Amino acid sequence: RTLEFSETFLESYMSRDFGAQERRLFLRALRLLDDNERHPSLRVHALEGDRRDSWSASASESLRITFERLDGGRKGLLTCSRHYDR
Repeated sequence: RTLEFSETFLESYMSRDFGAQERRLFLRALRLLDDNERHPSLRVHALEGDRRDSWSASASESLRITFERLDGGRKGLLTCSRHYDR
C-alpha cells in the first residue's frame, strides 16, 4: 500500500547475508511500517550526515530497513542491513 521496493532493497533482502529467520523479521517490520510507522518496535528515525534524506526502521536489535519518504505518504525502500552496515 505505501511501500515501494527498489531493486537495491530486494537484492539486499535476498542476499546470503540473511537467513530465513532474519527475513521473517524484515517482513514483520515491513508490515508494521506499511500499517503504522509509529509502532514503537520500529523506532523510526531520520538518519544524519551523508544519509540525511533517509530514514531507518528497526526489524530487530541488529536489523535495519532504510527508506526515503516519497510524495503521498509513500516510502521508497532502500536497503536491508545490519545495524551500522551501509
